[in-house]
Amino acid sequence: MRQGLLIFASIALLLSGRSFAAEGTVTFNGTVLPSCLITIGTPGTLAADASYSQISSKNVGGIAGTASVVATAPTFSLSTTAPVAFTSAPAGGGDDVTFASTYSTNGVTSVTDVAGGVATQLGLGLTNVDVDLTATKASGAFPAGNYVADVTITCE
Repeated sequence: MRQGLLIFASIALLLSGRSFAAEGTVTFNGTVLPSCLITIGTPGTLAADASYSQISSKNVGGIAGTASVVATAPTFSLSTTAPVAFTSAPAGGGDDVTFASTYSTNGVTSVTDVAGGVATQLGLGLTNVDVDLTATKASGAFPAGNYVADVTITCE
């Protein structure tokens, strides 16, 4: 009899058009670790000044190199390091040369013409970076030829 009542109740519910819904909750957890990602954009171009004693991305015809930096925490700072020598230069082109880098940024962090060794605190998010390099010959002129140098961008 008990089984008959249960069947009868089930049939009555089906015939009445009623249904019972169930629901549950799925919880999602995640952690974004503090990170700083540097993506190198375009290379820079060095151009000589009128005396050929300086080649720089800041001279007429020169172009700054670019990079994008994404910081996921406001605890990171940006700086650049000038090279101590050319990666490639014609004979005598790397003699008695000093290097200096500077950078400017825009985006969540905006600064202008900061000396490479000076760290800039980054904001949370995307910062675009323009990097300049200047090579100065202590005496004489840079000989004709191709020059290559690398500036290191650091986010720490």
